Amino acid sequence: MQMVSLSRDGSFNAGNFRSAQRNRRNYSVNVITMKIAPRYLPLSLLLLSIVIPSFAHAQFRVVGYYPMWERTTMPASSIKYNSLTHINHAFAWPNPDGSLSFDDNVVDTALINSTHRAGRKILLSFGGAGTAQTQNFAAVTADSGLRNTFINNIVSHLSASHYDGADLDWEGPSTLAQKTNEAAFVKELRSAFRSVDTTWLITMAIGASDWSGQWRDFATLLQYVDWFNAMEYDFHGSWSSVSGHDAPLMIGTDPNTDPDALSIVESIQYLAGTRAIPKNKLVLGLPFYGKSFGTSTLYSSYTGEADLAYSDIITMLKSGTWTYVWDTGSNAPYYTSSSPAKLITLDDSASIALKCEYVKTQGLAGVMIWELSEDLIGQNQPLMDAIDAEMVPTEVALGRAPKVVPVGFVLHNNYPNPFNPSTIIQFELPVASRVTITGNSN
Repeated sequence: MQMVSLSRDGSFNAGNFRSAQRNRRNYSVNVITMKIAPRYLPLSLLLLSIVIPSFAHAQFRVVGYYPMWERTTMPASSIKYNSLTHINHAFAWPNPDGSLSFDDNVVDTALINSTHRAGRKILLSFGGAGTAQTQNFAAVTADSGLRNTFINNIVSHLSASHYDGADLDWEGPSTLAQKTNEAAFVKELRSAFRSVDTTWLITMAIGASDWSGQWRDFATLLQYVDWFNAMEYDFHGSWSSVSGHDAPLMIGTDPNTDPDALSIVESIQYLAGTRAIPKNKLVLGLPFYGKSFGTSTLYSSYTGEADLAYSDIITMLKSGTWTYVWDTGSNAPYYTSSSPAKLITLDDSASIALKCEYVKTQGLAGVMIWELSEDLIGQNQPLMDAIDAEMVPTEVALGRAPKVVPVGFVLHNNYPNPFNPSTIIQFELPVASRVTITGNSN
C-alpha cells in the first residue's frame, strides 16, 4: 500500500509501498513531488490523479482478429480501437505458384487507415482453418523457389497496402519435413522484412497442445517471431467423444477418460515448459464464441454440435428455458436446457475477466480475440468491454466517474479530514507505475 502525506503547503511524503497481495510481487513506485498553493483542500475539491502512462499500456497486447468477411457486420468505423493494440486482418493464403489469394479481394483501406489514425498496428494474417487456406502451404514452403516467390508477394502486398507486418496461421504442419520447411520460410521472411522495413512484425497462431506443437520448430521460430497467439479454445467440438467446455481455464471435473481433457493452465504450462516459449512471447487466445451440444449434461455423449457466436448465444437464450451454471472447477460457465436437450459452453464477461487476470499474474504478453465481431449485440460488446476493463490502463480521478478503473487499483479513505494541516492519501496499485498526484482547489 502506498501512503502519501499531503501537507497544507503542498508537499508530499511517500511511505513504503506494498503491492496488492494477490499479485504476490513487490514493486517500487516513483512519486512526483508537486508544490500546491497553500490552501485548505476539502475532499470534494481534491483531485487525485493516478496516471498509468503509455509505457504501461504496452505491457499487454490486445490482439483482435478481424475477418475480411465481417466488413458488413462490423465496419471499420465501429471497431473499438482504444481497446486494442493490434488487429490481425484475416485472411490471405498462398496459391500453388506462390501468388496470393484473399477472402476479400478488395483492399480495405478504411480499416487500415482507421487503425493507423488510432495509433494501432494492423497485420495481414496468412492462413486460416479452411482447406483452401491451408492446402498450399506445405508445397509452397517445401520449394525454395516457391518460398521466395511467396515471400516477395507478401512483402509487395504489405508495402503497397501499408500493413505493419504478417501474422502466420498455417493450421498446420504435420510432418517433420513440414516442420523444417516452416522454420526455413519464417527465417527467410524475417530476412526479407529486415531489408524493407525493420519495424514490420511477424506473429504466429499456434495450437494449445502437443497435437500440433510437436510439428513446430520453436527453437528456430523464437529467433524470428515477435510473439505467438496461442489458440486457447476448441478444446471440445464435433470430434470429441463427450460434450465439454470450449475454453476452460482449469481442468475441473473433466474425466480422465476424456481424450480431449485440457485446460488453459495446462496448455500454457506445456507451451512455456515443454516448448520453452518465454511467457512474454505468449498471447492468450480468447474465443468470442461457444459450442452447442445436443445434450443437457456436461461431459456426456451428445447428438450434434455447432459453433455459435456469443451474440447468437444471447439471442438463443431469449427463447426456451435455460439454466446458467458456473463450473467452479473449470472457472467457466455453461447453459443447459432439458427440452430440447441442449448444452452451451462459452465464455462470458466473468470468465473473460478471470482469464485476463491469469494473463497478468503469469506474466504473459496479453490476449488475442477470435474474433472481433462475434460479441456485437446492437452497439454493445460485453466481452470486449470485459477485456477493456482488465487489460487497458486508464487515468483514475476522484470527483469524476472514469470509464475504466485499472484492475487492482484501490483508493482508501484519506485521513485526517483535509481541513487539517495535512492529510494522508492511501492507494494500492497492482503493477509498478509512475504516479502523478495533483491538488485542485477550484
